[in-house]
Amino acid sequence: MVASAAERFTPPPIPWRHSLALELAPELGPGLDPQRSGEALVRLCAEPDVQAVIAFGSRARGEARPDSDLDLAVIVGQPQLTPAEKLACWKRFNRALGRQGVPVDLVVAGSADAERLSGSRWHVFGDVAREGRVLYVAR
Repeated sequence: MVASAAERFTPPPIPWRHSLALELAPELGPGLDPQRSGEALVRLCAEPDVQAVIAFGSRARGEARPDSDLDLAVIVGQPQLTPAEKLACWKRFNRALGRQGVPVDLVVAGSADAERLSGSRWHVFGDVAREGRVLYVAR
């Protein structure tokens, strides 16, 4: 159910504040090989400055079909990113992930921006905070 604009909105707690080791072969739904996805996520999490990786969308909710895309949010340690820095990170992270057999929709944010936007009911990071499945948080 979608809340109307007049209803009071309570932001969700931020789920990526506590360290969490990466599961080596995460089950992310049909159409993805857990071993292959796990290896790709290990490469992604090894990238400099990656602080958290969160799956969201149908695969996080357990509603994925074999052709569903993989929605991933990557939060970096730098508080804010310029558009050029965000694009550079996005390209680097996509290379680290490689091909997954399904399309990957990757969003990238700095740590302060992700926290600020997590309280929004309209921004994708609000969705990430509400329904995301945290896969990794750096120590």
